[in-house]
Amino acid sequence: MNDNSVPIVEPTIDYSKVPPIHQKRIVSFINHFVVNTVTFLNKFALNCEEKLYEFENKLQKIEAALVILESRLASVPGLEEKIPDTTDSSVKKKKKKKRKDKSKNNEKKNIKIDNKTDKKISEENNEPDNKVDDEPGDSENDDKPITEKSNLQPINKHPVYEKFFKMINFGVPKPAVQIKMTQEGLDPSLLDDPTRLIPQSADTPQES
Repeated sequence: MNDNSVPIVEPTIDYSKVPPIHQKRIVSFINHFVVNTVTFLNKFALNCEEKLYEFENKLQKIEAALVILESRLASVPGLEEKIPDTTDSSVKKKKKKKRKDKSKNNEKKNIKIDNKTDKKISEENNEPDNKVDDEPGDSENDDKPITEKSNLQPINKHPVYEKFFKMINFGVPKPAVQIKMTQEGLDPSLLDDPTRLIPQSADTPQES
């Protein structure tokens, strides 16, 4: 008895004294096991081969039926035109057509752009050089009136004629002012147009 008060069944047989199994019996047991396993594997392999053979026969029958159906469909007139092309070759042809159309459109655009640029270049080359040469002359002609206008001054503010217009503003009769202008050798008719422009440095107005 041990501490846990659980009885331990000790072997009552001394295996060292038991005689061994006879060798012939051991060999017979091993042979029986080997034969049984080999026969099982052989049967399993045969069953698999038979099933594979049956599947092959079925596949051959299906292929033959498909060939017959294809030949019958091919014999029907006009059926090939109605069947849409779903093969890879048809898809590739469509892609090639799209690429060709895009390339043609791009070429047309490039040709139009080149024609426009050629026209612009030809127009620029055909323009006469006189226009370019005349531009500085025109600018000079435009500058002349500007300089002339800057040198002009209203006659009522000119230092020579200003006193006569002031006399009229102060109430002096116009005929008396005209007589005074004739005495000084000036044109009395200038009093009729006080806004007339004359050169600043000139004593008498330029004839217009």
